[in-house]
Amino acid sequence: MNRFGVPLTLVFSVLFSVTVFCQTQQAGEPDIFKRLELIEKGQADVVRAELPTLMTNFQTHPGVLYLQGVLTTDGNEASKIFQSILDNFPRSEWADDALFKLYQYYYSIGLYKTADQKMEQLKRDYPYSTYATDQRVSEEPKATPPQAPAETPTPVTRPAKGTKPTVIYTVQAGTFSVLQNAEELRARFEKDGYASHIFTIVNSGKKFHKVWVGEFSKEDEARRFSTQISKKYQLSTIVVPR
Repeated sequence: MNRFGVPLTLVFSVLFSVTVFCQTQQAGEPDIFKRLELIEKGQADVVRAELPTLMTNFQTHPGVLYLQGVLTTDGNEASKIFQSILDNFPRSEWADDALFKLYQYYYSIGLYKTADQKMEQLKRDYPYSTYATDQRVSEEPKATPPQAPAETPTPVTRPAKGTKPTVIYTVQAGTFSVLQNAEELRARFEKDGYASHIFTIVNSGKKFHKVWVGEFSKEDEARRFSTQISKKYQLSTIVVPR
């Protein structure tokens, strides 16, 4: 019994419970990599369903915030989330991922100068990041490379457990505000045997449907394919990282 009239056994019991709780919380760190793999496999709805619980239990976890940004379909809102990770958790393991997402976002909406600034920041502040290599996305070079046979997209292997997803390159062949137009272009590609899909973003309340064709593990392969697609279909194409 202490001087407040509380049995010492009760005090020790409470202290023990608090210790166990803290250890449990620490051991219960969310597996962000596993959930990113689910998203890559097309199971985003599974992760989206558990996101509210994750955000309640780990309100200031940068990895959970990163998941929230990845699952946010409004590009402007997603960019705010990624920027908040950089502002509040610049030394976390998800800071470079968030910065690379900002680079992709600004490039996708045509703010190339801002995108370049984000890439330079990535190289400067996170030189050891897997994204810090020269990922600059630009229009096709003026010098036309020699004509090459149609490329078959290099098979993409899934990242090993506990590693960040590999950067994959694709060719953006058009951006449409009308979904039907995007579907017609995708149908043309698929008719000719090219794997293609539509990526939709929301910016300032407006939807934009981007038609992507092909998947490559190397940027130079994607560039050669981009040149071929541009000539064959008379389209203005660019290479974009995913």
